[in-house]
Amino acid sequence: MTELMLLLINLQGSVLAAIIISAMMIATVIFIIFYHDSKHDEIDRWVDFSFSGNTLRDALGYYRFMAVSMLFFYILFTCSCLYLQHEGFTIFATKEAVPMTGGPIATSMFALDLVFRGGFFDIMEHFDLRITSLYINKGSIWFWLYSFIFRIFYGLTLIKMVISFAWIYGKIRLAKRAHNETVKQLKLFE
Repeated sequence: MTELMLLLINLQGSVLAAIIISAMMIATVIFIIFYHDSKHDEIDRWVDFSFSGNTLRDALGYYRFMAVSMLFFYILFTCSCLYLQHEGFTIFATKEAVPMTGGPIATSMFALDLVFRGGFFDIMEHFDLRITSLYINKGSIWFWLYSFIFRIFYGLTLIKMVISFAWIYGKIRLAKRAHNETVKQLKLFE
């Protein structure tokens, strides 16, 4: 236990910040995954029974939480990468594995590249599509892991959003179709 305490005391601020941000991303994605089921039940009840404005506002608050957390972690990750570079860590390299540094714009584009790779999965990998010339420095395993957590956070959150939107859209279409059939049936009796 004392070794762990000594290790934490001797960590540089940028590494400690990266560890804390990683833990926050993991906790947030776990919260989103498990909280998702209870919110989905609420949204299902809204579609099936009431179409009330309050329930819709609650459901949209859930999606707003996911969107804000994605933006929040994008900004934190970008700032953390800049902080790591400022403290002397070589986290980026060229395609030929030559270590290099990235400025604020290049670093934010690197983070955006990770977002796209997390969101579009293997499409960007398969076609070797990139929006930046920065690569992860292969000599920095811990930064590779940190970037992986960031990328997986985006991938899992986007999967949850897409599945949820598709599910709700389908439920709303079915509810509207059922309503229109009921209206047609009632008009037959007029």
